[in-house]
Amino acid sequence: MNYLIQIKAFYDRLEVEPLKSSEIALWYALMSINNKTAWSKTFTVASSVLCQKSGIKEANFYKARNLLQQKGYIEWKSRTGNQAAIYHLPKLYNQVPTNSVDSHIDSWGDSSIDTSIDSSRALNKLNKTKQNDEDDGAVTRGDVIDKWTNLWSFPNAIARPEIDEWLKEFPTEVVDFAITIAGEHRVKASGALNYLRAVIEGWQKRKITTLEQAKKAADEHDKRMKSEYTGHSHNPNRTKETLPGWAQRDSDQPKAPAKKLSAEQQAELDERIRKLSDKNKKQEA
Repeated sequence: MNYLIQIKAFYDRLEVEPLKSSEIALWYALMSINNKTAWSKTFTVASSVLCQKSGIKEANFYKARNLLQQKGYIEWKSRTGNQAAIYHLPKLYNQVPTNSVDSHIDSWGDSSIDTSIDSSRALNKLNKTKQNDEDDGAVTRGDVIDKWTNLWSFPNAIARPEIDEWLKEFPTEVVDFAITIAGEHRVKASGALNYLRAVIEGWQKRKITTLEQAKKAADEHDKRMKSEYTGHSHNPNRTKETLPGWAQRDSDQPKAPAKKLSAEQQAELDERIRKLSDKNKKQEA
């Protein structure tokens, strides 16, 4: 399976036969999982996992899955008990017409070979060599989607079109690096799209088009932020905080000495104190 050509064929078909956003999201989720299994002819995955990765509710999942099968985008069959369903993704760019979906499913072979998304075998293949027609070591569109999925779950119907636009404007390795930056800064899923928008818009303004330029810009940004933080926290020339003028007058300036009472004034004061004391004693009694 060639991931890039498959997606191109998918969009070519959408121009003739549009799909709903839930159906598009589900197809992309299945493509991502099939990619992780190194394009196994069949694979199994729980419905709950597909709902989570596609961002659609369970009530819409079954309808979307059936419509995708009716239109020839996927093939699937259920298994007994609580076992996950078996899926097969036909090559949209090289399809062979069949008279019966069920008969084609029966020809898939032994379904006991479980390539479930829940198995570590499938997950461990994420960073290994994938069976596609891309050059070794090159970052593919599928790698970009996989990295987003691993960080924040499968891109929803809002994020996916923007990612596609970025991939049209920038080389895949540049978009992949932007997502890497967000991951290193531990950006949460709720803020991932806005964060990436800011990064991409910054690169657009600076006319950055290569991975080397993007890495240099990111390094400069990190150094600038570190410098600003250090300067703010440890600036030796910070202005010393001082008390306002009125407070300085009260605290710094010497107080005027108290005036000494005359004998007459002192006697009057003593008499007032005596009367006040007698009054308090009477109230207490």
